[in-house]
Amino acid sequence: MNNPLSKLLDFYKSKNFVRAEKEYLNIIKKVKPNHELLNLYGVILFELKKYDQAILQLKKSIEINPKYHQGYNSLGNIFFKRNELDKALEAYQKATELKYDYFETYHNKGNVYSKLRKIDMALENYDLATKFNSKYLPAIKGKVDIHYNFKNHKLALKEIQNYLKIEPNSSSMYHLRGDIFVEMNNLDLALQSYEKAQILNPDKPFLLGSIQLTKNKMCIWDDFLEVKKKIEDKIINQEKVSPPYSATTVSDSPQIQLECAKVWQNEYKSKNKKNFSFKNTVSKKIRLGFFSADFRVHAMGHLMVGMLELHDKSQFELYGFYFGPKIESNDKLHNRISKCFDKFIDISLMSNFETLNLCRELEIDIAIDLMCYTGDHNRFSLFLEKLAPIQINFLGYPGTSGSNKLDYIVADKILIGPDEQKFYSEKIIYLPDTYQPNENDKKISNTLVKKKSFGLPEEKFIFCCFNSHQKINPIIFDAWLYILKNTENSVIWLLKDNSFSQENLKLQIKNNGIDPGRLIFAENLKIEDHLQRIKFADLFLDTFPYNAHTTCSDALRIGIPVLTLRGNSFASRVAASLLNTINLNELITTNIEDYKKLAIKIYNEKTYLDEIKNKIAVNKKNSNLFKAEVYTKNIERAYKKVYQNYLDGMKPQNFEL
Repeated sequence: MNNPLSKLLDFYKSKNFVRAEKEYLNIIKKVKPNHELLNLYGVILFELKKYDQAILQLKKSIEINPKYHQGYNSLGNIFFKRNELDKALEAYQKATELKYDYFETYHNKGNVYSKLRKIDMALENYDLATKFNSKYLPAIKGKVDIHYNFKNHKLALKEIQNYLKIEPNSSSMYHLRGDIFVEMNNLDLALQSYEKAQILNPDKPFLLGSIQLTKNKMCIWDDFLEVKKKIEDKIINQEKVSPPYSATTVSDSPQIQLECAKVWQNEYKSKNKKNFSFKNTVSKKIRLGFFSADFRVHAMGHLMVGMLELHDKSQFELYGFYFGPKIESNDKLHNRISKCFDKFIDISLMSNFETLNLCRELEIDIAIDLMCYTGDHNRFSLFLEKLAPIQINFLGYPGTSGSNKLDYIVADKILIGPDEQKFYSEKIIYLPDTYQPNENDKKISNTLVKKKSFGLPEEKFIFCCFNSHQKINPIIFDAWLYILKNTENSVIWLLKDNSFSQENLKLQIKNNGIDPGRLIFAENLKIEDHLQRIKFADLFLDTFPYNAHTTCSDALRIGIPVLTLRGNSFASRVAASLLNTINLNELITTNIEDYKKLAIKIYNEKTYLDEIKNKIAVNKKNSNLFKAEVYTKNIERAYKKVYQNYLDGMKPQNFEL
């Protein structure tokens, strides 16, 4: 290009697209635009989001020179941006036909196939891009993302290494490598990767929360209180500091949870500006769509199966949308769950666009997100597109989504009081008992075992906590140390989690002058065997601010008292909700001192402990905690009410059943 274009190019390269457009209009007063100039103008209009005008200019460019591959590539980029994927592929294909080694376009084709979740085709095109340009980082990044999203961890790490050979100072790649190592439970390598990312970019979005969660998993608490305050302060300032789930393990503030979720979901806001108009018609049956990666052997699977089996098929049609890992052939729980649905659909390889269209074709009335921000690879972004006219945040994530695309959250009066409603972006469905569903009965192993089978001393008082170690923090562990010091003939029984946390917990207890042998770790067992061994515990010590959930109801099912510290957030009130339902409010404390005192009292007063255990036995029969039929009828009443409100043209509102 000649000199008159230099200023235009300067504006374009500096991303001053408004000035670039003005300069172009000045140029064409003096120069007749050729195909290259028209292409550049089309790209400028694209950056200004003037898509229709951009397409017009690019088509003119191609008309002037039908063999201009860059014009087709630019046209494909616009169609991709507009989610017109078939047109994008057609344009990209033409570009590569005109120039077989056009690596950028192979990368762009890979992006289309990735969005369509046609993984083999995506990888093939990314490979072609790197074949013609081995240092083309966007294509390597594309391969990383695909392998990561489909949990091909080794391949993802291999491509990350390839990326870092070319760009060794990529904070994002080190951050992602840390995420992968976390999923592989290589926590030391995860922490090393995160800390490297932090050195390269101290303000890397959401990194600090990931670091803190990993440290929590390893029970490394050297700077816990300092980082906790830093995270909370940054969240209040609406900074990108922590994923929502990480924040729930650090802070007890529902305001913090809300602000964190709002910032996080903003990263995944739908680019689709078109509002879909749902049919406002009465269905013979209400169509419920349940979305989860946990329709399998998983804590959430165990909670929901009884409810799903009892849904009234004369009033509801149930659709299960699964996007979790490959199901093991011996997964009996998955088989039970999948049979509950009128239609069970694996959407793991379906794009958001395909899933969205499917839900609308099926005319799903109520879409139920059973995960929200939990899980390594949740599909919360689906809900930002509006899968159904009514969308509910239910069970999986103990907090708000922060998005107005979720209409309701299922809770109870313990979890969310009137004063906390303002900290939830959803309206509240208040169930009459607890928010948590449970089976009537769970299979419990009848194998004869003794305390010594699990390394438990015969004559000692057994405190226990079967929560994951990421829920343990120095505040609650200090309370446990105090309890141990004041209950000489006792031990604490924890689940084995990871070797780092076990060693660090032992070191903590030793440094406080307590025999590390009083800390006993339990092997992971099948649920029926785990439920059988719980009977050897005397008192379950809950964690804070992230309570026991399934582990709490499991303990109560077996008859083991659960001592909890009730906080302010959803996550810190779950155990209180369950205890209230079974009428054991005396085990709910509201400060750490009362928590310690009550644990010691229960240890010292065997008659008091016996009274509590007897009360659990009686209340299990009289309360609704383990009455799946009652729970199912209540949640069905909620579905009917929100659906009727929708038919009546009413906006979502808080309500009690």
